[in-house]
Amino acid sequence: SSGINAEWPLRPGVKRAVEPKADAEDIDSDFSDSDVSAASESESVDHETVQGKRLRLAKQYLEKLENEQLRTDNDAEINLDPIAHRLQQDVLAEKGKLEKRIGKRLCVLENKFTMKGHRLSPTCVAVAEDLIFSGSKDGCIIKWCGRSGKKLSLVKHNSKKHILAIAASTDGVFLASGGQDKLIIIWDVKTMTSVKVFAKHRGPITALVFRRNDHLLMSGSGDRSVMLWNCDEKMYIESLYGHQDTVVDMDSFLQERVVTVGGHDKTLRLWKIPEESQLIFNGHKNTILDCVSMLNEEHFVTGSQDNVLCVWHIKKKKPAITQLHAHAPNSWISAVAAIKNTECFVSGSNGGTVKVWACAENYRSMECIKEIPVVGTVNSIAVSLDEASFVLAVGQEHKLGRWWSDKGARNRIMVYPMEVQKEDEPDR
Repeated sequence: SSGINAEWPLRPGVKRAVEPKADAEDIDSDFSDSDVSAASESESVDHETVQGKRLRLAKQYLEKLENEQLRTDNDAEINLDPIAHRLQQDVLAEKGKLEKRIGKRLCVLENKFTMKGHRLSPTCVAVAEDLIFSGSKDGCIIKWCGRSGKKLSLVKHNSKKHILAIAASTDGVFLASGGQDKLIIIWDVKTMTSVKVFAKHRGPITALVFRRNDHLLMSGSGDRSVMLWNCDEKMYIESLYGHQDTVVDMDSFLQERVVTVGGHDKTLRLWKIPEESQLIFNGHKNTILDCVSMLNEEHFVTGSQDNVLCVWHIKKKKPAITQLHAHAPNSWISAVAAIKNTECFVSGSNGGTVKVWACAENYRSMECIKEIPVVGTVNSIAVSLDEASFVLAVGQEHKLGRWWSDKGARNRIMVYPMEVQKEDEPDR
């Protein structure tokens, strides 16, 4: 793969303003001392350096934590241990290495609502803030209200061909969609108008994902390539090659990395973008990897056509956990979605169930903690950013073909709330 374009503006540069010179005689005598001090304080904030701003924000954050601790303690003495623990948790979370053990406290509630609006099978779903987006074989993309389930708007690709992948930026600014027309369209989420069309892939767009808290978009295609895009600058960055078959699914988290599965090439690949390198992981002999999701920056989970779930560690070429017969007999696991920074994930198939799993603390085994009956093929699963719910795209057919058609199923989007019970001790 080619290197990252050095001119790609990852982050805007910070320019320090030059303080204008002024004589003492020029100061208006009508200003009071308080006005002058307030103006100088505001001026000092405007002209502070980047280091000074970081120091000021760090002090404010520590003060906030101390105030929270004071409100929870019975006495006035501040206990620094919880503050230190909180700071450590925040650092681990920013690096994608935090692991909150919630499996024993996770409760999945009854289906909140079901949204119907697609004529043909929904193929993909994405969430951003309180919005839900779904794409379908009918060529439509629907924006839904995540609180009420109300349809807010509907847009289409001009080709009206199948939509196979969508992704939303975590700040709710951009939505990306792609499908059989080989185009990636970037939409303004507020107005649902097209702001850019990328037409560089030579095959159908089968996978899309945004890096968390960033506008770096990654795409996978039937042309076997992975491409990177800067949505702020509306520009192509580079292509990554290595898969020998369609890139059927991908996921990314906090770091500049993307994990992909190549279907019939039976490989899972982790692409380290700044290092311009890739790690290749091989499943068991007959597996055809169909879906992938990252638990954190070190662990990820895959589902395959032969009804096998695998959990992987970044430093091991073989799966840390292999769960055979994960769903009903002869099921095709078609979607997985991890609850980030935890040991839990959700898997869906064409076997009539959706399952919630929890990995053991040493990542040697997994257990099903919740099983939900769902009629139809679960083509996509998305977990909300606040981890308060997960969303299913359920259809009569598989998203990439018509190998079967379940006439008893309804094409729909389903929302299931989740709740994590509190515990006395902090998460590990």
